[in-house]
Amino acid sequence: MSKMKHEYLLPFSGLEDGNHSFEFTIGQDFMELFPDTDAFFAPRVRVELEMVKSDRLMDMKFRFEGTAMSLCDRCLQEVEFPVSTTEKVVAKISAEATEVQEEDEFWVVPEKDSSLDLAPYFYEVLVLSRPMQLFCPENEKGESACDPRMLAFYQPRQQEDVAPEGDSRWAALAGLRDKMEE
Repeated sequence: MSKMKHEYLLPFSGLEDGNHSFEFTIGQDFMELFPDTDAFFAPRVRVELEMVKSDRLMDMKFRFEGTAMSLCDRCLQEVEFPVSTTEKVVAKISAEATEVQEEDEFWVVPEKDSSLDLAPYFYEVLVLSRPMQLFCPENEKGESACDPRMLAFYQPRQQEDVAPEGDSRWAALAGLRDKMEE
């Protein structure tokens, strides 16, 4: 296991019952764990975890604060977006489970495991933090700061005449259309 992946493990087997606090930093090195992503990049996110551990349960509250980058949906320039969310997860330690099972905010963790790999969960939260539509911010005049060369592709093009003057084929079709409309 790489040293970097180790940074996102939550060791729970040796913890006493009670309250525990952890802090994780998600930076550009985090992206090396997910090389095929294009949803976001250059994250600078701090994750605070408050956990209440009991004999067979872990009640975890995650607070994500920071920023990440993605591409503008209109012009493909890099745009920063905020990451600010609080998530709650309850994990049950089970003798019957053979692997970690995640169901929304409820996880079942095998009794034989001694730690949780939080990296996939952090990745999921970051992906879901990206706005559905992400555009370049507006400038002080209230105009889009998108790349004007890219915006030119969105401008309606002037439609050329489809039927040049004197082409009898188009005139015949127009005549048929007129008859059908009568």
